[in-house]
Amino acid sequence: MSWVILVTLSLGNPFFIPHKTFEYESVCIDYVSDVDNADTLAIEVIAVAGFNDPVVDISCVTRREG
Repeated sequence: MSWVILVTLSLGNPFFIPHKTFEYESVCIDYVSDVDNADTLAIEVIAVAGFNDPVVDISCVTRREG
């Protein structure tokens, strides 16, 4: 099973960070929770959502191949 990061926004549509996948949920959670990765996550969010759409949630979810 593959895990990905899902970003939920206040106004816009939720989106996945497509180039970051994890084999285990715990590894994904560790990555999202690590303050050293905050800058990288912020750049990813700003690239998609800009500066004006607040982030409501960042979650690790299973990726379904389809």
